[in-house]
Amino acid sequence: MAKKALLIGINHYQIPGNDLRCCVNDVKSMQAMLKKCYGFKPADITTLLDDQATTKVMRSEIQKLVTNAKAGDVLLLHYSGHGSNVPDKNGDEADNRDEILCPTDLNWNDPLTDDWLRITFDKLNPQACLTVIFDCCHSGTATRAFNFDPKAPRARYLASPWDLMATETKKKLTGRTRGIRGEIYAAGAKKSDVVTANITETLISGCRDTQTSADAFIGGKFNGTLTYYLVDTIKNAKPPLTNRALHKQTIAGIKAGQYEQVPQLEGRAANLDRPFLSPVV
Repeated sequence: MAKKALLIGINHYQIPGNDLRCCVNDVKSMQAMLKKCYGFKPADITTLLDDQATTKVMRSEIQKLVTNAKAGDVLLLHYSGHGSNVPDKNGDEADNRDEILCPTDLNWNDPLTDDWLRITFDKLNPQACLTVIFDCCHSGTATRAFNFDPKAPRARYLASPWDLMATETKKKLTGRTRGIRGEIYAAGAKKSDVVTANITETLISGCRDTQTSADAFIGGKFNGTLTYYLVDTIKNAKPPLTNRALHKQTIAGIKAGQYEQVPQLEGRAANLDRPFLSPVV
């Protein structure tokens, strides 16, 4: 059994005026937690920070993490940075938009979409465990208030050219973004913050589709709200901590910190009740 983690944190964006403050700290927090609480060795963890996290490198490392997995392996993909959306090209999205992760060199004409992630994740060995944590925004809002308080929370949502065009023309985009998940719901709209879905991975995302994920000043330094409270929960919990319990306790911490975002938990029923970062039995 092998343990492998890919941790991506992007504070610096090549699109001017869109830098974040917490994402590199998020990677450091996750890295320390994995070593201390789950026995990951330095060689088990790959990190991509700021300018390292290009579209080409992110695609390559995500593919490597998933496609090289063998039965019994435990894998973690953690992304901390901006999220956004682009027009759907293949008609598989009810809201007509594909959600995307935002590499440092984001190219709106060649984005890292949820469709690509879905295809990649579906190549996972069924006897390997993949946990995905996305600490970013998938909100449909196209506005972003100017904020002069250096410690005030910022939304991890990068407005796409189509958002900006809609705002300028005063024509709203149709539908709403749902997060990096693609077509996974068997029937109807999501009615809970815990979703049983037939996907290969177990997914923890930063917020509901109507919310933004905060880039905030917590505990004396800048942190992503989801990552901070998730790591804090793990450090203070009694093992074994299931994915469902981790999600519930992380939400409680976020509420206690007076943040509005509500993380989402999605995956197969058996995986939701499996201990966090445990092998498939």
